[in-house]
Amino acid sequence: MMKLTCSTVFLLSVSSLVDSVINIKTLPPDLRRFSPGASSASQWKGDHYAILDGDRGKVSLSWSVDKEFINFKVECMSTGWVALALSHTKSIKGADLFIGWVTPNGHAVLKDFHSVDGRSVREDSSQDVELIYGEEVERTTILRFRRKLETCDLDDDVRVTNDTFRVIWAYSEVDPGEEEVVVWRELHRAGGRLLHLYQGEPREALETSMKKWVVTSNQMTLPQKETLYWCTIVKLPALAQKHHMVGYKPKIQTGNERFVHHMMLYECHDSSPDQTFSKHVDSMAGYECYTPNMPDDFLKCRGIVAAWGLGGEPFSFPEGAGYPLGEEHGGATYYMFEVHYENPGLHPNIADNSGLELLLTPHLRAEDSSMLTVGHDVSTLHLVPPGQPSFTSVGHCPAQCTSTLPENGIRVFAGLPHTHLLGIRVKLRHIRNGAELPTPFQDNYYDFNYQTMRHMEFNLLPGDHLITECVYDSTERTGYTRGGIRAEDEMCMMFLHYYPAVNLAQCVSKLPLKNLLLAMGVSLWPVTPDTRHLGLRIQSPDKYQNLTLSDYLSAVLPGDLDAAKRLQEANLHHSQVAECYDFGRRNVIADGTEFSSPKIHTPYYNIDETCNPYAKDDKLFLETFQKHLNLPLGGGEVSLSKVNSAHVLLLLVSCLCHVSQCL
Repeated sequence: MMKLTCSTVFLLSVSSLVDSVINIKTLPPDLRRFSPGASSASQWKGDHYAILDGDRGKVSLSWSVDKEFINFKVECMSTGWVALALSHTKSIKGADLFIGWVTPNGHAVLKDFHSVDGRSVREDSSQDVELIYGEEVERTTILRFRRKLETCDLDDDVRVTNDTFRVIWAYSEVDPGEEEVVVWRELHRAGGRLLHLYQGEPREALETSMKKWVVTSNQMTLPQKETLYWCTIVKLPALAQKHHMVGYKPKIQTGNERFVHHMMLYECHDSSPDQTFSKHVDSMAGYECYTPNMPDDFLKCRGIVAAWGLGGEPFSFPEGAGYPLGEEHGGATYYMFEVHYENPGLHPNIADNSGLELLLTPHLRAEDSSMLTVGHDVSTLHLVPPGQPSFTSVGHCPAQCTSTLPENGIRVFAGLPHTHLLGIRVKLRHIRNGAELPTPFQDNYYDFNYQTMRHMEFNLLPGDHLITECVYDSTERTGYTRGGIRAEDEMCMMFLHYYPAVNLAQCVSKLPLKNLLLAMGVSLWPVTPDTRHLGLRIQSPDKYQNLTLSDYLSAVLPGDLDAAKRLQEANLHHSQVAECYDFGRRNVIADGTEFSSPKIHTPYYNIDETCNPYAKDDKLFLETFQKHLNLPLGGGEVSLSKVNSAHVLLLLVSCLCHVSQCL
C-alpha cells in the first residue's frame, strides 16, 4: 500500500487548467479602525522608503516584505481619499488598487479595488487588504496596511514578485461620503513611480567613520550630439590604511536627469600605473570614449567596480563584503569614470558635473568583493529583427571560462540587468553538470527607465554555465536593430557583484559570423588585403551579389520574415564564441573560443502551487479520484494496484475535457 498524493502523481496539465478557473478567496479581513494615538503602529518605518511624487514630496511610501506579506505605509498631504495601485503598465486597468481615507469622526477605511477600463474603479468581491492603522495628522493622511504576496484572487489582484512594478498613486481633496463610493475622476493629483517592491533598497545607515568619495566628469559641456560616452581618469584619494567601498549612489546634477543614461567606474591597471595614468588626472581632461581620440591608456581600464543605470537607486553591499581600494590592497588606485549621455533634442551648452558618490570605510568586511560582466558581447553582429513582439537574445558565460574560478567558487550577491529601449524581460539561468539550478534572477516587466542593482544570492562554481536571456519588443521598428552603445542600439548584459574577489572580470559571448550568415541566407566574398576597403560584400545568392552586408541588412532582410525565425533559432540553439578576460585584460582566458550551448538534461521549472487546491489538500485530491473513477478512499489511502496508469490517464483526459467538473 502506498499513499497517493499530488506529489506522487504529477498532474501538471490538470493544475494548469484548474488554476485558470478556480478562484480561491481569502477571508475578508477585519478592517480594524484606530483613532489617532491609539497604536504605536504610526511610528512604523518599514525597511524601504520612496517619495512617489518627485520634487513635490507630498506622497511617500514605506514598505517591508516577509515570507507571506508585504506591509505598506502611505503618507499623503491631503485630507481626502488616497489611492495606491500596483501595476505593470501606466494604467490602473488590471492593477491592484487600495483606496483609503479617514472619516470626519476619525475612523480609518481601506478597501480593495480594481479597474476594468482605466477610468473608473470597483470594489473587489474578495477584500484581501488588511488595515492596521489610519489617521489624519496636520492635514496628512497616514494609512498602514498589509496584504499577502499571493492572495489567490486571480481576477482582481496582482501577485507581488521580483518584477519591476509601476506604483501608481492618486489622491482627492475630499472623502467619498457616507456611501463610501469612490469616483476616480474626482482625483486631485496622480502619478506613478517604478519600484522593485519585493526587495527595494534599505534605508541608509552610515557608520560614523564612513568617508564619501565623489567621482565626476570634471564639469564637462555636452556637445550637440544625440549619444555621447564621456571618459575621465580619476585617482583614489590618499588613504592611511586599507578601505572597503561598501555602497554607492548617483549624484545627478539638478536639471540634467533626462540626459544622464548610465555611469560606470572601471579599474585601471598597468605595470607602471603612476607613470601611465597620473598625467590624465593632472590634466583633468576627458575624452569621448571608444573613439580614435581616446588615449590608448584608457583601454587598460576594463573591470567594472560600480555601475548605475537610468532610474537606479543607491546600492549597499552586504555586511560581509566590501570592494578593496588601492593597488596594494587588491584593488586599483586609478579608475576610469564613464558617463553615457543621451541628448536626442541636440540641446546646446548643457554643462554637467554628475557623478557617483562612493561610501568608504576603514572597518574592513570579511571578504573582498569584485564585479563580473556576463551576457552578450557588445557587437554590431548582435541583431534584433523588426516587427517582433518577443525576440530573445542570449549571451553565455561558458564552463570554459568559469573553470578558472577557485575550487569553492564565488558568491554572487547582486546584479544590474541592462538592455536598451527594446528590452522587456531579462533572465539569468544557472547550469551545473547538465542540470539547471533555481533561477537566480528574472524580471518579466523590465523597464529601460529603471535600471538598478537587484539583490540575488547564488554560488558560481568552476565549470558552471550562465545564460543571460533578454527579450525584446521590436514591433515599432521597421529595420534591424544592431548591438551597440547608442540607446537606439541594443545590449544584453548583467553586472554581477560577488565575493571573494578573483581575476575574472568579463565573461560574454556572441554568435559567430558564419552562423549569422546561415540565418540570413547569404555567403560573403573572402576579404583580402586588396579588397578590405570594399567591406563585407555578398557572394550569393546571385541577385544580391556585391551588395554590402550592411545594405542587405537595411534594405533586404527586414522583408524576409523567415530570416527572423532562423535568427531566433540560431540565438537559442547554435554555437557561440566566448570572450573572457581578467581585469585590465592582462590575462585573456578565451577570445573567440567556439562552444555549443549546454545540454540540459534536468531543466528547472518554478511551479508555484500556492493557489493550487490539490497541493494543499490531499483529501480533495483523493476525492477527485473517487468522483471520476468511483474508487474507495480506504481511510485516506488508495492502493496503487487499483490506480494504474490507465486510471491516471483517464483522470487526466476527464479533467482536460471537463475542467469544471473536476471541482
